[in-house]
Amino acid sequence: MAQEVRGVIAPGKDEPVRIETIVVPDPGPGEAVVKIQACGVCHTDLHYKQGGINDEFPFLLGHEAAGVVESVGAGVTDVAPGDFVILNWRAVCGTCRACLRGRPWYCFDTHN
Repeated sequence: MAQEVRGVIAPGKDEPVRIETIVVPDPGPGEAVVKIQACGVCHTDLHYKQGGINDEFPFLLGHEAAGVVESVGAGVTDVAPGDFVILNWRAVCGTCRACLRGRPWYCFDTHN
């Protein structure tokens, strides 16, 4: 079931951030919902807030996070509810040598 959580939102270029309630949908195929226990907001987030990445506001800030898997979508086999995880902000390819060896943090073809 979709749930409401609080998030740090950058509403527009150089505008003050706000804490807002956002809706997290149920996980789709290949997805997992993670209850975040710790999250950092770093210099990359500052670039987003200042419009240095792109101007598709609003942005949900914070991409360095860790937490516990709450639910998984169809086809997810690598994690299960209750697992502790660290989120990777980079989308890995899943097909390079590093990914196929179970070391996606060394992915040769990440998609940011």
